[in-house]
Amino acid sequence: MSRATLKVTSRTPPTFLLQAQDDNEDSVDDALAYYIALKHAHVPTEMHLYPQGGHAFGLRGTSLPITQWPVLTYDWLRALRVV
Repeated sequence: MSRATLKVTSRTPPTFLLQAQDDNEDSVDDALAYYIALKHAHVPTEMHLYPQGGHAFGLRGTSLPITQWPVLTYDWLRALRVV
């Protein structure tokens, strides 16, 4: 994903990014590029990278730390005064 293809503006909604580094479908580089574009546009954003979790880890409980992502998301939304 090149920065030129990203459609990020100051009107892009606040964004919570979560990525497993061992995701074999989506590149961490793309998530990082999106994060950088959001920051350049002054969009509120938070990003968490985990070494393990694979692709589409969803809400299923595992022994991996990435399983805690819903709590992180809720805390972020609360900090934005959304919930």
